[in-house]
Amino acid sequence: MLTDLNNSVSIEDSYSGYDATIIGAGAAGITLALKLSAEGKKVALIEAGGLEWSEESQQVYSGKTVGDPYFELDVARLRYFGGTTNHWAGWCRTFEPEDFNRGYLGDEYKWPIVFEELDQYRAEACEILEISSDFQDAIPSGSDVESISFNFSPPVRFGPKYFDRLVANPLVHVFLNSNLVDVAFSDERLTSIKIASYNGSSSSVSSGNYIFAMGGIENSRYLMWLKSKYGNSFLSDVSPIGSYWMEHPHFTLGQAIVDKRKVSKRFYSVSAQAQFDEGILNCGFRVEHLNDEGTKALIRDVLCLAPSLGQSLVSLAGKNLVCGVRFRAAWEQSPKIQNYISLDTENDQFGIPKPILNWTKSELDRKTLISSVERFNEWLLRIDGGRIQLDSWILNYEDYPTNDELAGYHHMGGTRMHATEEYGVVDENCKVYGSSNLYVAGSSIFTTGGHNNPTLPIVQFALRLAKHLAK
Repeated sequence: MLTDLNNSVSIEDSYSGYDATIIGAGAAGITLALKLSAEGKKVALIEAGGLEWSEESQQVYSGKTVGDPYFELDVARLRYFGGTTNHWAGWCRTFEPEDFNRGYLGDEYKWPIVFEELDQYRAEACEILEISSDFQDAIPSGSDVESISFNFSPPVRFGPKYFDRLVANPLVHVFLNSNLVDVAFSDERLTSIKIASYNGSSSSVSSGNYIFAMGGIENSRYLMWLKSKYGNSFLSDVSPIGSYWMEHPHFTLGQAIVDKRKVSKRFYSVSAQAQFDEGILNCGFRVEHLNDEGTKALIRDVLCLAPSLGQSLVSLAGKNLVCGVRFRAAWEQSPKIQNYISLDTENDQFGIPKPILNWTKSELDRKTLISSVERFNEWLLRIDGGRIQLDSWILNYEDYPTNDELAGYHHMGGTRMHATEEYGVVDENCKVYGSSNLYVAGSSIFTTGGHNNPTLPIVQFALRLAKHLAK
């Protein structure tokens, strides 16, 4: 069933009888709707945008950023059916076991679940994303460095792929152009939500459970707004809503010449033991091959600085055994309470305060990068696999470049999972502290972020939540 609230002629309709109401039709929300309906549950799937991009919907995502340079918030995400999967690149990797064992860094780093509880949904999630569930990772014996793999989705666009199937499903009611504008509640339990279109129509929807699946900024924004409006009526008085927000910094570190026989993979990271020994988080390196001219230019530089090494490289290059590479990194950011979403004094067109992203990189973020680079370089020298020429900003501990990738458009944290209300907004089952029937889905629940792209674990967690709700 489909209802486009922009086409509604009634001043207000009321819809009820659902087992679950899902607000947000991105990767998390659509996965939940598919899985819950397959379990025989009746679902309302609420999307604030339409089937295509529109300026009236997208401008609701506008906001401010404070701190380190970052993207415009209405550019970093998409607000129509399918969500940001409408422009994601398709790179997939799940969390690693060490990502769930960061207690050595403090209580705020502790997940309330273990890796295996998420990993059991990997195969099913990979099928949804049309990728293999086998990731070809390899750690040479005694090495600090491992080669890792990312599996590439076509990429799956959740909107075009699943819209017709959802609308045809008798257990799913899809709402388009339907913006959450209020809630009703009783005794720590939501009883209904109010949704509104862009042309003045509105409706109410009531169900047994409610799931916020609006994204890594909006989930925080809406919970904070409801908290400011209704206090602790159905939200914990102590949970750090909006805090511990995370991204994946992305930067070019320099260039290198590598022996293609020894450095043959594209992606690398340092081992879990090395991370523990250094007291750091996870870091992924990208080794991107340059063309012949780029390789020759690097060898010329080496010839000027180290003639004997340069001559050796010339000989190897003639045999097509070495190549120049661009050396890049995308790494895990520490969850710090100083990174958070706050509410502006300016409202969107529905009267809800716009978000302000307060985001800076910490000393641990820099340490994670530098220690990982040192471990990688030591490994490279030990195997005689090449030489790295690092850029001055990392060699001399300068400010991060402003003309680089900056980050991965990966919005994580803010409504994080934790065993306690002091450090978490949702419990191990993604239920919001203080509420008996409000849940959160998506990467905003991540306790820590790993260095992996978040789409695959978003789908894994959505499948896990669907199983819990289906009970």
